[in-house]
Amino acid sequence: MTVLVLGVGNSLNGDDGIGPYVATRVAAACSAVGEGAGEKRRPHTVVALDCGTTPENFTAVVRRENPDVLVIVDAASMELAPGEIRVIPPERIGLLTLSTHSIPLSLFITYIEGLASAVKLVGVQPVQMLLGQPLSDVVREAGEALVGLICEGRLDEVALIE
Repeated sequence: MTVLVLGVGNSLNGDDGIGPYVATRVAAACSAVGEGAGEKRRPHTVVALDCGTTPENFTAVVRRENPDVLVIVDAASMELAPGEIRVIPPERIGLLTLSTHSIPLSLFITYIEGLASAVKLVGVQPVQMLLGQPLSDVVREAGEALVGLICEGRLDEVALIE
């Protein structure tokens, strides 16, 4: 099984950078899983890309990778506690405030739905998205937890937003 992770957001805007952060960490962490004797084996191939604020520029990569699962990670104002992680179903995307993009994420997802067997939008509740600020500690910790779930093939453990 191939999983393609697209990290979306602006790393210069505080917690809006959680998508790129997770993509960068997944690229490093998932490649290390299963390399040594006795270590936990990764059950799938994982490719991760930092898409910044223009995920639409990566549609050719999505087509080339032909993933079984496409995971899009983004900051999302879901009215939850900071750092909470949820899978956002397509019908809820337009109702939430997602991070900065050049096109609406709902339009991008509609376009790429046919390029993967499953598309999952994973939102992380931000603390702040202020220009020039780093990721908050709670959002960084949530990002690390999400990296582990992705690398271990346990993304199904993330709850759907209600």
